[in-house]
Amino acid sequence: MIPPAGTMPPKRRSAALVEGADRAPARAMLKAVGYSDADLEKPLVGVANTWIEVMPCNIHLRDLAERVKEGVREAGGTPVEFNTIAVSDGISMWTEGMKASLVSREVVADSIELVARGHLFDAVVALAGCDKTIPGTAMALARLDLPSLVLYGGSIEPGRFRGRDVTIQDVFEAVGAHASGRMTLEDLRELEDRACPGAPPTRWRRRSSSWASRRWAAPACRRPTRRRRRSPARPGASSWSSWAPTSGRAGS
Repeated sequence: MIPPAGTMPPKRRSAALVEGADRAPARAMLKAVGYSDADLEKPLVGVANTWIEVMPCNIHLRDLAERVKEGVREAGGTPVEFNTIAVSDGISMWTEGMKASLVSREVVADSIELVARGHLFDAVVALAGCDKTIPGTAMALARLDLPSLVLYGGSIEPGRFRGRDVTIQDVFEAVGAHASGRMTLEDLRELEDRACPGAPPTRWRRRSSSWASRRWAAPACRRPTRRRRRSPARPGASSWSSWAPTSGRAGS
């Protein structure tokens, strides 16, 4: 049954995508991937998944997305899962690939924003697990200004190495110990095999845990912005003078 124009709940932003006789082609394509008329009468909730088969940080997010979609359906919505990219700092570090890490944050944010805007989602749940996908998803949701949530994939359990807990941080430190002759290659390889028992994200004292804590404490919402007043510049001084070191302190 084609829902008559103007009959959808006004809160449904996605009604413009699927409501009315002129939207039959859009509905036909959505039905081709499994959505029913009943599904399309409900709010469309994007499930942005940063799953990737490269790192433990995100490898489990497909399973988590299934649980999220179940919750969306139980709450009366229709989940629409889509994917984006991720680049691992820990894997790419000290290689040419490290140059891609920071750029990936912007690609994550841009891609989620584009998919959500392009398909007129009514809300978005974003799944993230590493120190570029967490801020990237949060940036996208702040731009969209929709009902939304960033869901962190969680922290991995520590591995065990010779009677003590170890994490990926210990492996990085062991590289230095091996380079200085304080650890054998065999011991390094054994630690390598035991430090990361599996997903979810690495318990590494770096940005992913910090970002997850910040997202928990500071929900992603848009606040009215207020321009910061500039302090009057000193006579004859440039606007950067307070930040640049003076010639007398250049060597300090």
